[in-house]
Amino acid sequence: MFKKIAKTLFITVAFSSLATGALAKDWIEKVEVKRDGIDVIPVEVSASSYNYTKIKSKSHRFLLRLYGKATNGERIVAMKVGSFKNVLYFEGDGSLWSKSFQNRDVGSGSKRTVSISYKPTIPLKRIKWQGWDPVQACSLNLDKKIKSGMKKSVALGKTWTVSAKAYFELDAVAARKNKAKKNKWTLKNTTHQRDGYGYKVTVKCLPAS
Repeated sequence: MFKKIAKTLFITVAFSSLATGALAKDWIEKVEVKRDGIDVIPVEVSASSYNYTKIKSKSHRFLLRLYGKATNGERIVAMKVGSFKNVLYFEGDGSLWSKSFQNRDVGSGSKRTVSISYKPTIPLKRIKWQGWDPVQACSLNLDKKIKSGMKKSVALGKTWTVSAKAYFELDAVAARKNKAKKNKWTLKNTTHQRDGYGYKVTVKCLPAS
């Protein structure tokens, strides 16, 4: 009898935990980070007579659209975008690049849907690249040209246009409508959801100097 009660209690608690977790997850309908407009400015890469050596451009202006939509009874109370994996609004990032939005930035807890056009100029040394970085993109193109029969010195003497992807991740935080309105939200009474995006950047492989 005791075992039966214990088993029933365990199943009830487990189901309750799952239901609570599912409910919390459902506080946010959609999170999205993507490019907002046409980015025509290339990232330049320098070359020596032997190979591509470094990113010449010091920084780049990224055109980002940040979007978060909560469910009917909740509101978006904060967002955080960063150029690394596992961006979390409530955690510090050290030297990694990120930008947080809260309070008036997101409507002071009054908005179910928040859409922000953000155009930061970021030092390229703080960008996380997806797949390969600009120098590697140029080097991969160089390898292809050599394999196709072109002399290395000839290939390095030309200007090439390739691409690389800068990685961005957005974390959106939602709270119950009444908590959001009163600015009484914390880590314990909110939920969050993330989205990642590979931002395509034009890369100009400069001729060897």
